[in-house]
Amino acid sequence: MEAQQVFRYLLLFIAIGLGLVLQAKADCPLSRAMIEGTNRIFANRDRRGNYALKRVQRVQTGEVLHMICQPNDIVQTTCQRNTNFTRPLPLRCNNPMAATATIVTDTSCRATMYSIGYTINNRRLELYRACYDRANVKAIFTTHTVYGKTFFPARPCVAFSRDGALSEADARTFTVRSIYDAFRRIFGNTQRYIPNNRNVVINRGHLTPSADFLFGDQMCATFKYVNVVPQFKSINDRNWETIERWVRNRIRLGGSLRIKTGAVGNLILPTRQRPPVRHRVILGTGTKNPVPEWMFKVVRTSRNRPLAVFLTYNNIYAPRRPTAPRFCTSVPCPMALVNTAVAGFTYCCNATTFSL
Repeated sequence: MEAQQVFRYLLLFIAIGLGLVLQAKADCPLSRAMIEGTNRIFANRDRRGNYALKRVQRVQTGEVLHMICQPNDIVQTTCQRNTNFTRPLPLRCNNPMAATATIVTDTSCRATMYSIGYTINNRRLELYRACYDRANVKAIFTTHTVYGKTFFPARPCVAFSRDGALSEADARTFTVRSIYDAFRRIFGNTQRYIPNNRNVVINRGHLTPSADFLFGDQMCATFKYVNVVPQFKSINDRNWETIERWVRNRIRLGGSLRIKTGAVGNLILPTRQRPPVRHRVILGTGTKNPVPEWMFKVVRTSRNRPLAVFLTYNNIYAPRRPTAPRFCTSVPCPMALVNTAVAGFTYCCNATTFSL
């Protein structure tokens, strides 16, 4: 009798497994070629008929994709049981919508909060938010949700937009030549921090990274000045990149994480003279476009439970590892990080007590 029960359970598990496989096969897979070749916006309609941005890779049988070019140019394609779409992807258009940055009321931001996304039929389709200090040309923090995916499409654009948040002259303070001139202005013509006006030492470091999104238009939406800070390139390419990859690798397909990324403090460096004089590093005029001292990333679950906090020192010239700021109670990091200034000295903070 016991053997028969075991056998029944075994058959049940096989049936369930077979059902899941058949269900998965019934979905319409979004391939890299489909996503990279489509310049329309992927969206669905909710039960009330409102548009909502497509954020996940899975397209279920019967699901209708609304492919948006402009509010008056929207085509539909439906996932069929044969795993094909009724209107084959990729789908392109001549004049696709670009994401805009719209000012919204948000008490969590002490400056100006921007909603980055699209407005269609008077409804805001939001990708992320950016708290930005317009007077000082300074991104304070961004918030977004990152979803799981099985591959990383090539990003289709690298041009940054100002969205009325800063002037063209202020945007130029991020250029290599302007940064070189700023360091000579602050530290004198004999300064050695920035060797020339050709090599990139400080770049426009994304707070919300483009690689956290799947679709091309959503990746492009991260190339906005309200979403970047002056970050040392080697730090951006090393420990900070490791942190961003760790976040994405924590998400199972179909899951998500809530992210807050920002910058605090103003980097201070000494002159070469004796005794040295310490100056704040500000790339623009007056107080505009300061180089931040620290970069932080707060990771929370989809249910808003604290998961991890990373705090990286944005200073490749530091002679030694700095002490952790008071707002960070240091804990062991969940991954291996390089303990050098060039890679970005990093602390992992107690996620429950961290507050900025």
